[in-house]
Amino acid sequence: MKTVVPLRSEDEILENATRWILKLDEGDLSADDEKALRIWLRESKRNTAIFMEVAGTWDKTDSLSILAELFPENSAVAHSASPESSLGWGALAAASIFVAVLGIGFLEDQWGEGISHSTLASYTTEIGKQKTVLLPDSSEVILNTNTQLDVRFTSNARVLYLKQGEVMVSVAPDKNRPLSVVAGDQVIQAIGTEFVVEIMEDQLIDLLVTEGKVVVGIQPRSSVTEGQQLAQIEEEIPAVLTPVVGNTVAAGQQVVLQEGETKDLVTVSQDELEVRLSWKDGGLVFRSEPLEEVLREVERYTMVRFILTDESLKSQTLTGRFRADDVDALLASLRVNFDIAHEFVGDNRVVLSELDDS
Repeated sequence: MKTVVPLRSEDEILENATRWILKLDEGDLSADDEKALRIWLRESKRNTAIFMEVAGTWDKTDSLSILAELFPENSAVAHSASPESSLGWGALAAASIFVAVLGIGFLEDQWGEGISHSTLASYTTEIGKQKTVLLPDSSEVILNTNTQLDVRFTSNARVLYLKQGEVMVSVAPDKNRPLSVVAGDQVIQAIGTEFVVEIMEDQLIDLLVTEGKVVVGIQPRSSVTEGQQLAQIEEEIPAVLTPVVGNTVAAGQQVVLQEGETKDLVTVSQDELEVRLSWKDGGLVFRSEPLEEVLREVERYTMVRFILTDESLKSQTLTGRFRADDVDALLASLRVNFDIAHEFVGDNRVVLSELDDS
C-alpha cells in the first residue's frame, strides 16, 4: 500500500515558517517546540530555505546564541539548507545565526485551519528606527520610528493594535478574515489594500490610504467592566464593518479620525504622497512646510529638541530633502538659506535664533 503525501504549496511553507519565527520572537523554546521545529526543518530542504529567508526579513540582532546552540553544524539547519536557495550558503549560515536572536514561547495554535484561540505577538521600534514585519498571512507591516504594535490572529480575524507611532500596512487579501487596525477606539478595516495609520501627539488618528479602500468605525467598549486590564479588553475582536456613506476612505485620500467620523477628508496628490511616505527610505522630504512643523517632524526621529527664540521664525517655510537622522545637514541649511543660527545647549537641545550680522 502506497502512502500518498500531499505536496505543500509555497504559501503553506511560508505560513509555517513565519509561525515558527513568531514563536521564536516570543520567548524560550520548550523541549516539545524544539523537537517539532527540528522535525519540520528535516521534512524538506525547501522548508529550511524559506525558514531562513523569512528570518532574514526580521530585525533582531541583539543576541546570537539560541539557534546556534539548538542547531550546531551537524544539525538539520546545516544539512537541510538548499543550495538552490536565493540566499546562498553563506547567507543561509548568517541567517541561521541571525535567527538565534529570537526565542520561543508561543501558544500551540496553528495558523489558519484549526485555530481555537487567539495568538499575539508584539513589535517595537526605537526612535529613529524602522522595522518591516512579515505576518503569517503574507501581509506586511512597516513600523516607523518609536512605534509599538501588537498583532493578534484568530480563525476569523487579523487584528493589529497600534499603541503608539505609525505603521504602513500592505494587506494580503482574505475575504473570510478581514484585517483591522485598532488605534485608541478607532477601527480601520480592510480586506486587501495598503494604508498608513499614525497616532499623532494629540492622540487623534491620521489615516492615509495608498491603495484600495478601508472602512472606519469605533471599537465598542460597552462590555468591558471597570478594572479590566488592556490585555483583556483587546481580546474583543472587532466586528466586521459594513461600508456606508461617510465611513469609507479610498486610495489617495487622507483623513483625521475623531469619534469614529471621517472628518476633513482630503485628496492627496502624488507629490504629497512622496512627502508623507519618505520615512520608508530613511529620509524626510519637505515642500514649503512651516519651520515649526519641520522641526516637530525631525524631533520624531531623533533625541534632539529645538527651541525657537523668535516667534517669526516659526512661519518661515522650508523645502528640501534630508536624512531623518542628519540634524547637522538641517542646521547647515537653516544657516545658509535662512540666516538662522543655532547653539547646542547640552547634548539634545538646540536653540535657533536669527543670525546676528553685526
